[in-house]
Amino acid sequence: MLKKKEPSPFSKISFAWDIHWKCNYRCPYCWWHGRWEEVEKRSIYPGWKILSDHWKRIGGRYGEVHVEINGGEPFIYPDFGKFLDRFLNFHTAGIMTNLSSSADLVLSGLSEKKKGRVKIGASFHPLFSDFEEFLKRAKRVKDAGVALGVLYLSYPPQIRKIPEYKKRFEEEGINFSVSTFWGEYEGKSYPQSYTPEELFLIDPVLGERSGKKFQTEPLVTKGKMCRAGHTYGIIHPDGEVVRCGGGSWKAENIIIGNIFSEDFKLWDNPRPCHSDHCPCNEWAFLLSE
Repeated sequence: MLKKKEPSPFSKISFAWDIHWKCNYRCPYCWWHGRWEEVEKRSIYPGWKILSDHWKRIGGRYGEVHVEINGGEPFIYPDFGKFLDRFLNFHTAGIMTNLSSSADLVLSGLSEKKKGRVKIGASFHPLFSDFEEFLKRAKRVKDAGVALGVLYLSYPPQIRKIPEYKKRFEEEGINFSVSTFWGEYEGKSYPQSYTPEELFLIDPVLGERSGKKFQTEPLVTKGKMCRAGHTYGIIHPDGEVVRCGGGSWKAENIIIGNIFSEDFKLWDNPRPCHSDHCPCNEWAFLLSE
């Protein structure tokens, strides 16, 4: 295992990694809805050993980093359990999963020490997942000793069920929070089109990043100094690294490099935000002014 380094200019490096763009769900509110066949072509599968070797190299440059592993669905990535077990030797992880696959089995097989180095964001999608089955899987992850919270999207047709789901999950000691929907629904733009009645249901369980709640009114970030690209990056399945989710949302990406390149490195300094808005709330921990 890599030893932790003393604090350096590269302290608190983090990434969000779409490990592959492949999913067994087809949610209408997904970023990739209607484009799955197109985006899946950018997914590469070098094998779990080679993949973990790249992350060992990143550890050699930056020390221990934190990686939010997303997708697609991470747990259907080939040999994801073997990869995760080795990855946790070098870095910590959060994993966003719909719990439809083998998450509970993979996580229960980790050592107790490694279980403490990973957190699960279990995303509940009622269009594709039976509630009772999802709850059973979430409880198995929790009982395995892995930190878990349930995430739910406040997509307009799903909002009315928020109080019911909150009650059921919290009866089982599972934290439940919602995120805001960014997109179009029935000719209206969200999140700014939520009604007062919808906000009444959303606000009590609205999730947050770094203590800042997800936005119900879009915050303008363009031009503000930001550490995106300096202490943080978003990794696409082919290894391409871009600054942030704001740029990805409107296809205004600024490419930093490729994580699979031996000479990959983040920028040396913060730079002004290049996007109007920050839908993933990365601003909460990245804005430097």
